[in-house]
Amino acid sequence: MKTTKTKGFCRFRNSLGISKKRGIIELQFNWIFVLIAGAIIFVFFINIVNKQREFSEVRTSGTIITNLDSILTGAQVSTNTVNIIEMPKVDINFECDKYFIGSSPKQTKGNVIFAPDLLKGKKVITWALDWNMPYRVTNFLYITDPELRYIIVNNSKNLGKVIFDELPEEMNKELVHPNELGDLKDKNNYKVKFIFLGDINNNGLTNLGKMQDKDITGIQIVGINNENVLPSTGTIKFLQKKGDFWDQRTETFYLKKESLYGAIFAADKEMYDCVMKKAFTKLNLLTQIYLARSTRLSDYYGIDNANCANAHYQAKVQLEYIKDSSQLRITDFPATNGINNMIAMRDFNTHIKDENQRAQLFSCALIY
Repeated sequence: MKTTKTKGFCRFRNSLGISKKRGIIELQFNWIFVLIAGAIIFVFFINIVNKQREFSEVRTSGTIITNLDSILTGAQVSTNTVNIIEMPKVDINFECDKYFIGSSPKQTKGNVIFAPDLLKGKKVITWALDWNMPYRVTNFLYITDPELRYIIVNNSKNLGKVIFDELPEEMNKELVHPNELGDLKDKNNYKVKFIFLGDINNNGLTNLGKMQDKDITGIQIVGINNENVLPSTGTIKFLQKKGDFWDQRTETFYLKKESLYGAIFAADKEMYDCVMKKAFTKLNLLTQIYLARSTRLSDYYGIDNANCANAHYQAKVQLEYIKDSSQLRITDFPATNGINNMIAMRDFNTHIKDENQRAQLFSCALIY
């Protein structure tokens, strides 16, 4: 009898233990379910917040880029004028044919814009100049910001002072002599660009050692060590810092000082060449118009007005060369013989100007 009671009590105790274990397991399962459900709900709301934030950023970027595009269009029209544009603290990334604010792109199309690949400041500086050949071809728009530092390394004839004075005073620019490069200090700029008027000098690069190589670039204007006047045509080499030395890239060319200034503002050789191709595209199209006009006027004047006929005939010959040369530069700039081509176009530019003055002197229809 005693044994029977003991067995019954054990069975009761065992069943009670099983029930407790089952209850604990159910409680743990409920907590796991609550955690999983909570995590799913949390992730759901996080996704909503992120999507809303992304949508807000895209909308804000789109608004800024629309306003900036209107401002840049106005700045490009106003030549010989410097504009300071107040901006929100956003990064603006430039490429040859477009720029970005966030993920929002804006095509620059045929506009000739020279700019660094990245602008980070709260202010944007714009400057525009005419590019004439000698007829007006297009406006060059230059863009930078006050946080990007430009160091002009002077030559023996103080040509650097000429360039320094012509560049907008709102730029973060400084003029140094080659023997002063070793005294340069790091001013915490996010980018630094050197402009060498003659020989390259590695001094001063160690003083900027905290900056990454990609953030220190330069150009060398070749062969003007002892020049006191900026040549209208010349050779440029783009430079990239590599440790304590300059890595020299392949050379390119400029035609008139406006395109030289483009090399100062452009991020690198690839961007400069690409933008110059757009400039030569406009030159080619406009030259075709003037060529067709002078061809007809030369025939129109004929032998009845030799002076006018000859002025337009000479212009026709020179315009023909510029048309063909600019067409080549669209597909192949700078090209191996580019400097000779630039010199020839510069000379024909002068000749066309002379013929236009001659046409004016004899009361003929002007060439341009």
